[in-house]
Amino acid sequence: MSLSKYYKDSNSFTREKIIKSESGDDSSGWTPEKKPPQSPFEHGRINTLQEAVPPSINEPKAKSEIPKHSPAPPTDPPQDPVAAEPQPTLAVDLSNYVSIKEAEENATTMYQKGIQEGIQEGTKKAADDFGSAVKALTTCCQQLDSVRETIISNSSTELKEFVLLIAEKILRISLKEQDLTIVATIEEALSRAVRSDEFTIFIHPDDYQIVSDKSADFISGVSGLSKIVIKTDSKIEKGGAKIESENCIIDATIISQFETIREELHKEKE
Repeated sequence: MSLSKYYKDSNSFTREKIIKSESGDDSSGWTPEKKPPQSPFEHGRINTLQEAVPPSINEPKAKSEIPKHSPAPPTDPPQDPVAAEPQPTLAVDLSNYVSIKEAEENATTMYQKGIQEGIQEGTKKAADDFGSAVKALTTCCQQLDSVRETIISNSSTELKEFVLLIAEKILRISLKEQDLTIVATIEEALSRAVRSDEFTIFIHPDDYQIVSDKSADFISGVSGLSKIVIKTDSKIEKGGAKIESENCIIDATIISQFETIREELHKEKE
């Protein structure tokens, strides 16, 4: 582009370019540049401040050319990753975190703790259940003991009488079958009698022969005794005896012996 200004009203001004001639015909070495053919149109400067003249109404409007392809939007030039601004780094507080090893140890500890707590809770529940069962069983046993004591207390007299009747029946049968029982009965009665020179012994007729044969042994066994009189009495049961002297009377009959046992049992009840 040329930086020269053209003036429309100056007809005397012509452009010339002074260059060195290459042909070498000119003796001076300089020739004016050949002028190009003059254009039929005048060159002039348009004042850009003037408003454009609106086109005539009758003048057809020029069709605006529609581009076949819309221009691509401008793209930003790729940024150099090295030149990109570094992002600020967030500060991390390591005290809020634990190591993997510590986390595994904590998990193992909590697992063992859970097992122990489960065992303790199960044991406590079993102990409570067992304690309730034992308490209920103890209460039942106490009630049974109370019922048993009540039954025994209410029927002790009847039970004792029943036992005595059974024992008396067995004893009577035993006395009838064992002849030597009367000898033991007389010896025990004489040991309890008050000392005397003479005793009279009343026995069942079936026991007379046995007692008579042992009379000498009775006399020698009792100190101060010099005489024994043996008399029979059918009212006295076999195996029993009754001894009399000036100082005392010893009732060793079967009925008397059972009465003594019965009295002792009643004393224990009281």
